[in-house]
Amino acid sequence: MYGFRMIRGLSSTARLTSKSVSGRIIVPPATHFTQQTDSTPISSLKGEYKQLPEDSNYIEKFYNELERFSTDVLHGQLKKTYTDFDDNPDDLVFELEKYIELQVIPQHSSYVEKTADFSASRPLSTIHCKSVGDKLAIDRFLDFCSGVKLTLRLNGGHSFIFDVLLQAKSSFDEFEKKKG
Repeated sequence: MYGFRMIRGLSSTARLTSKSVSGRIIVPPATHFTQQTDSTPISSLKGEYKQLPEDSNYIEKFYNELERFSTDVLHGQLKKTYTDFDDNPDDLVFELEKYIELQVIPQHSSYVEKTADFSASRPLSTIHCKSVGDKLAIDRFLDFCSGVKLTLRLNGGHSFIFDVLLQAKSSFDEFEKKKG
């Protein structure tokens, strides 16, 4: 009698791709041009500070990304804080999108140019991640960027809230360290 042994496993030859497509166009804020664009800039929503709802979790889940962007770009390159963008929050979003496109995506992926074996429906270049961790890192930064935009729209364009969140997290971590 012949016996077969079934072994369950997961294998895939598919490449992991991020939800971002390299080569996407990042449009600078309207303040960089003399003519206004059709999209509504966040700075046009500027007004009285509005507190975010208690159950809003747009940024709190992205402390690592918030701190990394602050350290790498704001403090490291621009010598600024989030509060410095209070007058023009669109510039903050623009700097974040540039950081994702020029530093985060290249660090966690490789670009593949279109070749004959790619279907015509695929873009000219796509991002291929070597691991699930790389894909998640890119996706988290893209989600973080969406959270920043949403937070700025909901709170009237006040970017100082990000510095406050980082300070509160730092104080809490310090308290936990002393307590434990």
